[in-house]
Amino acid sequence: MAMWLILFVVVFALGPWVFLRLMRLPSLPASFFRLSAFVVVIIAASLWLQFLAPVPWAANIWALWIGMVLIWAAWIAVLALAALALRQVDHGQAMRRWTSVIGAMGTTVPWFGLAAARLMSS
Repeated sequence: MAMWLILFVVVFALGPWVFLRLMRLPSLPASFFRLSAFVVVIIAASLWLQFLAPVPWAANIWALWIGMVLIWAAWIAVLALAALALRQVDHGQAMRRWTSVIGAMGTTVPWFGLAAARLMSS
């Protein structure tokens, strides 16, 4: 039970915080390139961990959790990329506000997948 509470706090506090920190990046091509490279590296690390690592993904709980965190971090970075692209199209205050709110809420979407999987496995 304590693990689920910790995971809940991490997903609903750390995820939006990281997203909002990424939203402070300037809407410049260099920022898009760095964030895109970050996403590619994280996804490559997760795929390596799942398919090529010496320890099978399902055999080691730490490999499983690290892989899930990597995928979640890539999800947050992709949301930030999309929000930055929208902000580049419209520089208005309303766009800044809505991309921040919707993106921060979007970082929590994987929690509902975990909760649904836990509900179905019970």
